[in-house]
Amino acid sequence: MRENRERAPMTRGSMGLLLFALILAAAGCDFDRILQVDDPDTAQFEDIDDPANLPVFRAHAVGEMQVAYAGRGDAQDNSFILLSGLLSDEYEASGTFLTRVEVDRRSIQATNATVQTTYRLMHRARLAAIRADRAYQRHAAGSAGQAEAQALVGLMMNAFGEMFCSGQPFSELTSDGDFIYGAPLTTQQVFGEALEWHRAARTTAGAAGALRMQHLASVGAARAHLNRGEFQEAAAAAAPVPTDFEYAILHDGATARQWNGTWNFVNNVKRWRIPDGAGGNGLPYRSLGTEVTSGGELVRAGDPRVVWFRDGAAFDAQVIQFSQLRFPDREAPTPVVTGVEARLIEAEAALRRGDEEAFLRIHNDLRARVAGLEPLAEEEVATLTPGERVDLHFQERALWLWQTGHRLGDLRRLIRQYGRTPDQVFPSRAYHKGGEFGPDVNFPIPVDEENNPSFQGCFDREA
Repeated sequence: MRENRERAPMTRGSMGLLLFALILAAAGCDFDRILQVDDPDTAQFEDIDDPANLPVFRAHAVGEMQVAYAGRGDAQDNSFILLSGLLSDEYEASGTFLTRVEVDRRSIQATNATVQTTYRLMHRARLAAIRADRAYQRHAAGSAGQAEAQALVGLMMNAFGEMFCSGQPFSELTSDGDFIYGAPLTTQQVFGEALEWHRAARTTAGAAGALRMQHLASVGAARAHLNRGEFQEAAAAAAPVPTDFEYAILHDGATARQWNGTWNFVNNVKRWRIPDGAGGNGLPYRSLGTEVTSGGELVRAGDPRVVWFRDGAAFDAQVIQFSQLRFPDREAPTPVVTGVEARLIEAEAALRRGDEEAFLRIHNDLRARVAGLEPLAEEEVATLTPGERVDLHFQERALWLWQTGHRLGDLRRLIRQYGRTPDQVFPSRAYHKGGEFGPDVNFPIPVDEENNPSFQGCFDREA
C-alpha cells in the first residue's frame, strides 16, 4: 500500500538554494562569471573621461578643496584652517571632544580621529585636483582650468608641509585603479613639490592668458619659497600680484557642506573660541582687537582686523564663548590667496635684507587701506631690536591673515628660520582647561599610513 504523505511547504531558504542551483546550472558552474556584475552606482573612469565633463572635474576639485581647507557645516570640524589654528594660538577648544583638546594642548596621538579625518580630506582634495589636471591635459591642455587645478594641488601641498611633520608620503590612485604608495618626503621636499606645481600653474596660466590664475600661482609659489626660507625668491614671485587680488572659497547656505566651516564651529556650535594670549604667551587677539556686542554695537575700539564678541556660554558650559566677525555668517567667503599676503612676503624679504625703509613703507601702505589703522611710527620702529622687528612683522601677518590658515606655518617658521624655541612661540604655560602642554609643534602622520610599506613614521617632530 502506497504511503499517503503530505508535501512540506517550501521555505524561503529552500527557495533560495533552488534558485542558486538553477543559476549555477545556467552558468555552467562558472563562479567568476557570477561574480562579474556591473555597479551602476559607481562612475567608471572611461564613462566620465569626456571633454564635456571638464567642468565636473573642476567642480569636484574646487568642492573638495573647500571642505579640506575651510571646512563645512555638517558636524565636521576637520579643516586645515580650524585644526592648524587650534595647534597655534589662533583658537582655543571650547567644546568637549578629547581629540580636539589633544590638539589644543599640543599633545597629539597618531590615532587622533579628528586629525585622521582632516588628513583624509586634504588628500582627497589633492587627488581631486590632480585628476582635474590630467583631464584638462587630455582634453584642454594649456587652459585656465588646468592652471587652476595645478595651483590647487600646490596649495594643498603647502598646507601639508605647514601642518604635518617631516616624513610625509603622498600616495596615488591611477586612472586604471592601481594604487601607488608614496615615498616619505622631508618638509623641505614637500614645499619643493608645492613650488613645482605652482610653477607649472603659472606657465599654464601664462600660455592661456589667464591673469587671475597667474596671480594665484604666483602667490602660491611665493608662499612655498617663504616656507623654504628663500626670501628674495619669494618676494620676486609675489611682486607682480596687485594688492587687491583675492582668490576665495565661496560658501553658500544651500547645503551644510557649503557653509563656512569657521563660522559654523566658532559662532554657530561654539566648539572653538577666540583666545587672548593662549597658553599665557600666545598673541592677545582680543586685547588687540575690536570688541562689539552680538548685535554689532561697539564695546571697545581696537584693531579693526580682529572683531569679536562675547557669546554666552561655550559648548562645554564651562568657559565663556568668544566668537568672531571676520566670517559673520555661513555664506561669508574664505580668502585663500590674496595680494595682501603678497605684500607681506615682500615686507619680510625687505626685513631679511636689512631694507628698513621698504619694510616700513610696505606695512604702512597696507595699513592705509583700512579705516582705523594708524601707520607704524618710523621713530618707534627705528628703536626696535632686530628680534622686536621680527615680532612686529609676524604680529602684522597674524592680524592681516587671521583665520585663513597661515598662523601655524608662521609659528613653525619662527623656530626654523629665526631661531626661536617652541615654548617662545607656541602656547606653553597655563592651559585654560587645566593640565600641562605637550611638546608638539606640528601634527603626526596618522596611523592610516602604517598600511604604506614605505612609511616608517615621522622623520622627526621638529618645526
